[in-house]
Amino acid sequence: MTYFKKLIKEKDKSILFYHKKKDIKALELVLSELNKEHAALKENLNEVVYLLTLIDKHQIITTEKEVKQPSKHQKEIEKWLQSLKDIFEGFHNTSTEDLNKEEIDFIKLENAKLIEEKKNLEHQLKYLNDIISKTTVLLTDVRNEFCKKITNGYNIAAVTKKMVEKFGNKVVGTYTSGRKEIILFLEEKFGINKINSKELIDLLEKSNTINFKIDIPENDVFYYYKDYGFADEFVPIIGAWHINV
Repeated sequence: MTYFKKLIKEKDKSILFYHKKKDIKALELVLSELNKEHAALKENLNEVVYLLTLIDKHQIITTEKEVKQPSKHQKEIEKWLQSLKDIFEGFHNTSTEDLNKEEIDFIKLENAKLIEEKKNLEHQLKYLNDIISKTTVLLTDVRNEFCKKITNGYNIAAVTKKMVEKFGNKVVGTYTSGRKEIILFLEEKFGINKINSKELIDLLEKSNTINFKIDIPENDVFYYYKDYGFADEFVPIIGAWHINV
């Protein structure tokens, strides 16, 4: 846990530094890394809970004295949990009466470690949630400043409002055609060039102000082209750019 707190402290310094520098890309990278870490920890927590429920039927009491859980790094924890999976699933399929003393002692020891690890993971997730929220707020602040700079005073919310006035809540069409239509509007409405309009639409998409959703056709024509991905050159994927107010 000490290692994790130190890591969070370093991340906190980084996001404050990048916010001061108004470095959007660096903040986006930090947020992406934090979200990946969060997903990995959540997965580990789910595995721990699963393992605990597997041996719950045996009602084996664990005392605090038996808890000896050394601090582990992420990969070590994943490896440890994976090593327990087959063993605990085997115990789950075995009646308590058929367990020998060594197996019961093993369950007690590992159960105690799992309970301790569950507490650790829950604390770590809380720390991560806090810093992810902070990073998101600071990133939004920097994005808004950049948006104002490009549009001569309009923040993301104001740009979104203008888009809704023009298009409603969505722009129907293919990914490419809808994107071109939005870019053209941004250029005309805010008097910006191609480079800035590209930067602005990317900013809006990364901020989840706009996002493209596919309408899956009733027939299976879409699936004939799945190996090509979503490229419009291969199949006219129809959907809409949704504007999230």
